[in-house]
Amino acid sequence: MGYHALQRVVVRLLFDPAFVEAVYANPETAFAGVDVSEAERQQVLQTDRRAWGYDQLRRQRSLRALADEFKSSVTLALAETRSLRFLEAYFSSPFFHEAVQNRGSMGLSFAAYLAEMVRQGTLKTPQLPDILRLETTLAACRRELPAAHQQGNNRLPKTLDDATVVQLAPAFSVGSFNGNVVSIMQSIESYLFEVSLMPAMVLCDDAPRLTGLPPVEPKKKVFMQFQPGGAGINLIQIERDEFLVLYETKKPKSIGTVLSRARTAGVSIKKATEILAEAVENRVVSLIAKGSAG
Repeated sequence: MGYHALQRVVVRLLFDPAFVEAVYANPETAFAGVDVSEAERQQVLQTDRRAWGYDQLRRQRSLRALADEFKSSVTLALAETRSLRFLEAYFSSPFFHEAVQNRGSMGLSFAAYLAEMVRQGTLKTPQLPDILRLETTLAACRRELPAAHQQGNNRLPKTLDDATVVQLAPAFSVGSFNGNVVSIMQSIESYLFEVSLMPAMVLCDDAPRLTGLPPVEPKKKVFMQFQPGGAGINLIQIERDEFLVLYETKKPKSIGTVLSRARTAGVSIKKATEILAEAVENRVVSLIAKGSAG
């Protein structure tokens, strides 16, 4: 355990100058909760601290990959803050350090960092919360694709009853968003394409700016299903009733519980049963076990 834990400490040191300072100033505190030996700790401390910052573009390269996955969210954040330092602060955040030390997803931890900035009010762009939720769901589904491929060969049982436990299959999800979320993303992508034609134009006073985004329409909802496709994860628009039924299967629940909650939300038992049966048949929803859940 110590060797692997030390490797993760090294990664954190390579990305976060503030962590470097903390380690050399107060190693007992900096290494608290990390499973490394005293010899391994001394190995780190005997390294010239300047070595950790030798590659000055390391964070920017990683940010490029993160920005590719959360393209619209990063664009909105940068348009608001006008600060690359704001994004780089992620590497000094608990989200980054926990993801590295606990072998989590850097992408999803980056999304959590942005979500926390929204929650705190640091990021106030009204279009950002739903855009970030949508891109985060896409990212989470992508990470489940290997499990989705393995699940593809599972056979359906011959009989179902209300006690059968169901759950959305790996790499599938559903979400409810403001009615303009797709138009907002398309506007951002159009802007990014325009500036990509000549990136240096962003230095000009009369360069294109990200303006005129469609407004948020909280009273107008669009319901989306995320599902595996040939190029990764596809987005398709679904009806409200289908969303309400499938939403209940995001966590394992018995069929009886799913139908009951859907009825409470306004979907008839007949309609909910048809939606769920079709989802099971198309392997959008997996059958987990017999028993009680939810």
